[in-house]
Amino acid sequence: MLLVLGPGAWAQKTGEVDYPYLGIKFTIPAGWKGEGQGDGFLIASDTQPGWVFMMAHGEKDLTALKQAAEAGLYDEEVSLQKSGGFDAVGQGGIGAEFVGTIQGQPAKAYVVGIINPFGQGVSIISATSQEGYTDEYKKLARDIALGIRFYEPVEPPITKEWRDALKGAKLTYMKSSYSSGGVSVDGYSTYSGYSSHKEIALCASGAFSYYSSSNLSVDTGGAFAGSAGSNDGLGKWNVSVNEMGVPMLNLEFNDGKVYTYELGYEKDKTYLNGDRYFRTYDNVACN
Repeated sequence: MLLVLGPGAWAQKTGEVDYPYLGIKFTIPAGWKGEGQGDGFLIASDTQPGWVFMMAHGEKDLTALKQAAEAGLYDEEVSLQKSGGFDAVGQGGIGAEFVGTIQGQPAKAYVVGIINPFGQGVSIISATSQEGYTDEYKKLARDIALGIRFYEPVEPPITKEWRDALKGAKLTYMKSSYSSGGVSVDGYSTYSGYSSHKEIALCASGAFSYYSSSNLSVDTGGAFAGSAGSNDGLGKWNVSVNEMGVPMLNLEFNDGKVYTYELGYEKDKTYLNGDRYFRTYDNVACN
């Protein structure tokens, strides 16, 4: 989620930042600078320790925001738990203090979540070391939050192009590998193999079906082991852009899980998250 970068090590923006394709506008505080990083926007200072990280969230009301906050913030680099009560931040936001670790170091943060009436909301994490934390980090997060303006997003042309191209398409991913052990067990040659197969049927109605399977085969003198997959579910699909303007395929399953893929096209080939998928329009399972 987060990168802690040294001064001068990254491209920088100051002042007002506008993402028309997301419908979000905000202002970087004086003395700070920022740039898109990974799945969000990182704000840092050459003179002040710590940083602010802004990222999207999908919660639609304050109750859901509070439930998400109570669950804590976790990923490979971050482990933060709520340590204080909730504060109101404007009419559509809440904030609270969190403590834990960031990149393995003790950290404290003030986190604000804001509801967006037009789409995805914004979470703002203002963090530093536990011993260096002061109310200034709370004020920093709140000032940024209260200055955010949401508006109806502008659809970029690339999303329509991809949506038209993917309507009624089946995306198929296939990968296999094989290796021989080069030895014999009781007269048998040994080998191992792996295969992966995924199919995504994108219906013109906006529905999709998803199937995946994998198989691991190991033969050691007559002993064989393998595994297979199954239909992973149905749901709705759409195309959007991330904060960097990159087109994304979003699969929203009926059971609540969401898969997101970065779309790419090069030399008549379609790529999802850098993996080649075959795009065909025959025998697509759509009702």
